[in-house]
Amino acid sequence: MSTVIQATLSQTELENAILAFAQERDTGYLGTSGPGGVHVSPVKFFIDSELNIYIHSRGGTKFENLAANDQVCLLVSTPFENDFHEVKGVQFFGRAKVAEPNNHLYEMAEELCPWEHQDDVKLIKIDTTEAVFVDRLGGKDIKQKWSRNSS
Repeated sequence: MSTVIQATLSQTELENAILAFAQERDTGYLGTSGPGGVHVSPVKFFIDSELNIYIHSRGGTKFENLAANDQVCLLVSTPFENDFHEVKGVQFFGRAKVAEPNNHLYEMAEELCPWEHQDDVKLIKIDTTEAVFVDRLGGKDIKQKWSRNSS
């Protein structure tokens, strides 16, 4: 079992490292569970300065699951280097809300969205409550948990 290394980074440094890492990427893997079973979907995402995640999607099992269970996890990571240990990534945990076009939440997210997309998509907003950041590249060995209530 892997352990979280405590106090490697201050909470501010950790939040900044998570934000910088996630802002450099747009692809993650969204985990949901519900009537459709456990489901992981590749998704394109963007993030705001408070570590909340936004995803546009047309539909699928993830929406069936979200209607029953709003708890989610989004994984964003680099590919592994050399072995199964050298990787950098973050797991975002939180609660998801789904918004349709012309909804206030949807319109607010559109102001943040860095790319064009089709109009026939829904929005998933993840209110991030916790994140686990791992950086094991270049000789580093950081695994640290961020919590909204401790930042």
